[in-house]
Amino acid sequence: MPEAKTKPIAETLGELAQSSHWAKRKIQRDRWLQEGAYPGMSLGALVEAGVARTPDARIMFASAEGVVEATIAELHRQARAVASGYRRLGLRQGDVIAIQLPNMLEGVVAFLAALHAGMIAVPIIHIYGAAELDYILRNCQATALVLPGQWKKIDFAARVAGLGDLPHLRHILVVGEAGAIAGPTVAWSELLKEENFRAGCELASADPDEACVLLYTSGTSAAPKGVVHTHNSIAAEVPLFPIPLPAADGAPILWPTPAGHIVGVVAYLRPFFLGENAIVIDQYDVDLAAQLMMKYHPDRSGGVPFQLSALFARPDAADLLRGMRHLLAGAAGIPPSLIEQSQGFGVPATRSYGCTEHPTICGAQPEDPLAKRAYTDGRLLRGSQIRLVDDNGDEVAPGMPGEIHSLGPQMFAGYLEARLNSDAFTPEGWFRTGDIGVLDPEGYLTIVDRKKDIIIRGGENVSSKEVEDLMATHPDVMEVAAVAWPDAMYGEKVGVFVRLKPGTSLNLEQIGQHFAAAGVARQKTPEHLVVLEEFPRNAMGKIVKPRLRELVVKSASAPGA
Repeated sequence: MPEAKTKPIAETLGELAQSSHWAKRKIQRDRWLQEGAYPGMSLGALVEAGVARTPDARIMFASAEGVVEATIAELHRQARAVASGYRRLGLRQGDVIAIQLPNMLEGVVAFLAALHAGMIAVPIIHIYGAAELDYILRNCQATALVLPGQWKKIDFAARVAGLGDLPHLRHILVVGEAGAIAGPTVAWSELLKEENFRAGCELASADPDEACVLLYTSGTSAAPKGVVHTHNSIAAEVPLFPIPLPAADGAPILWPTPAGHIVGVVAYLRPFFLGENAIVIDQYDVDLAAQLMMKYHPDRSGGVPFQLSALFARPDAADLLRGMRHLLAGAAGIPPSLIEQSQGFGVPATRSYGCTEHPTICGAQPEDPLAKRAYTDGRLLRGSQIRLVDDNGDEVAPGMPGEIHSLGPQMFAGYLEARLNSDAFTPEGWFRTGDIGVLDPEGYLTIVDRKKDIIIRGGENVSSKEVEDLMATHPDVMEVAAVAWPDAMYGEKVGVFVRLKPGTSLNLEQIGQHFAAAGVARQKTPEHLVVLEEFPRNAMGKIVKPRLRELVVKSASAPGA
């Protein structure tokens, strides 16, 4: 991975705050503030206000070993003590603290404590290994790192041992037994001493436009990108996240999302913002999810396609989903058949669209017509704006596909690496998402592909998503991903990777018959097929297409290919 900059983090963030794209965004700030998209308070202040309103709202931290419950008042009390502990260690406002914990009580407390102390929190996906962790810690100049002593099969001692020399890292805060972890370790229990509870910690004063959360996008062949969010951008995102508000009966929401992801941040903060009861899972497992659904009767949940497919395939799915009033299907390439299948259980499911940089741009609502929920990604959320442009940057005609440029109160301030921002933003301050979308006359947006996922066969553009949606309707297909396959004559052909239902088989001739029956153009029919037992996934459960493209390169270059 590339070497990180050595410029002080405060200087880097100061330059970002003075950048041209951020200046253009600030022109919108007053309007968003007047419209209520921005509450005009720091996240720490919003958390305190939420505890005062609904102190008994609770979060249930579930794992295979059991469930730990805590009210938001209890979590906030611990967070204030830990913030005091941070101060006793010499950590100060503006310092960066990296948190590599799964969904567990200490993870929420560590995150809230950082907000309370005015530090910049960096949630890190727990599966990131030593190389990725080293890059992130170096890139953001983290002063402290919070991680488990032991969790599942991950050897955190080996992970820490694999880190290079990190001159900024002064403290490694270990939840549980430190074991063989080397370095300047501090036991988490030290932060929870009675003296820290007595001392508490005054809420740090912070400008809502200041950076407070730094998230790193998943990297496979390239280094992860540091996405800088402010108090304002996160505060705008949490209440707008397209899941219905909690009901009067207090039924919880079940989150399958891992910590370290933008949706994980939303899951942590919604109980404080909305008084919502929530269940989070440390590592997703459909059997564990089923047990939690039977015990706690959540009325809202969601997941990526393989999580929802696994749930729907259970013989007791109808019982588990009884009383569920909404499912949110996340990730790119949601097959319409999945939304229709959910409707068959009597549960309205919806799609939404966003990214780490602009967390939620649009989303359907449970009351929307089934066709809109199944085949579109919904309408723009309050405050969000988009324009669809061609390769020359000119807006396309209505109903035509174009790259999505977005703007809105939830949008990030920019990348930590300044060199990335010149390509990420237009001169007018719009964010170039790299996604291709179509807007219908009723204002529903449909993501048709990533620019890099367009397959160009003999000069004709083929949408990988369209291929995937049609493949997903084949009765033997459990999951599919379409990619470009190099070809000497046509440049590229359509290739598909599939995961099949147990006891079934599939070949290209059967796929051809399936596509012919659907009446689609011949060039969209897959001409290469690879059957996998499991897809490569990131921590969210999303299919990692770059890994599949690596397999394509190996297959295409093999003798006789």
